[in-house]
Amino acid sequence: MPIIAEHLNYIYSPKTPYEKKALEDVTFTINDGDFFGIIGKTGSGKSTLISHFNGLIKLTDGVLKVDEFDLGKKYDYKKLRSRVGMVFQYPEYQLFDETVAKDVGFGPRNLGLSAEETALRVKEAINLVGLNYDDVAERSPFELSGGQMRRVALAGVIAMRPKILVLDEPTAGLDPRGKKEILNLILRIKESCPTIIIISHNMDEVASYCNRIAVMGAGKLQGVFTPDELFGSAELIHKYGLELPTVSEAAYRLKEAGIDIKGNPMTEDMLVKAIDEAMKERKK
Repeated sequence: MPIIAEHLNYIYSPKTPYEKKALEDVTFTINDGDFFGIIGKTGSGKSTLISHFNGLIKLTDGVLKVDEFDLGKKYDYKKLRSRVGMVFQYPEYQLFDETVAKDVGFGPRNLGLSAEETALRVKEAINLVGLNYDDVAERSPFELSGGQMRRVALAGVIAMRPKILVLDEPTAGLDPRGKKEILNLILRIKESCPTIIIISHNMDEVASYCNRIAVMGAGKLQGVFTPDELFGSAELIHKYGLELPTVSEAAYRLKEAGIDIKGNPMTEDMLVKAIDEAMKERKK
């Protein structure tokens, strides 16, 4: 089990006039191989929650086990952070070194790896994110396009070879084409980093890519659902104040118009197939 949380609580500025409860009695499990989505309104506790996973926020109350680490006991921070890669919103703003290769190699160097192993990981990571190593390695990351800079930032985390990758709004600020490219890149990364966790406000993304989705609200875990359970239930959509994914909205409108769409399609391909089957049934 990569992540087990039991009765997790967290309070900012405790015992002061600014005290704020950010997490309250949060219990869940993220399984090996999950593409796990975390959704909820701003201030619901999403970022506080994921910041616990690699020790950026210290566990103060509850149980949290991440891979082999029990975060309630003494553990090796450096080793944990090599296992749990964290990419925050607009990661391109976190680039700092003079060349792409040096920036991507920062993490491996901090792990104490040899120059040879670091160079190998840097080249591997840059190529994995869809950039040509020979073209970009010695360039300043600040000379690149916004999309390329985001790929470099991802490469810096991938070079650590994490087992768990946590992404906070990975497609924020990108146009539709850029969003699709980053999400497809994340799917490629999942082949070597089996467990992916994303925070997203984009219901289309979580419906299409995630196999399980946690809904946060006011610091509490409201529930963990499959996309079909969550977006196929008008009651849950209303209860949690969620928007329907575009495909689910289209399917709903088609049903209202009298077209017998079966199930709850989550992707464009699924919707096209459902429409095709509904039209065939009409012709019988």
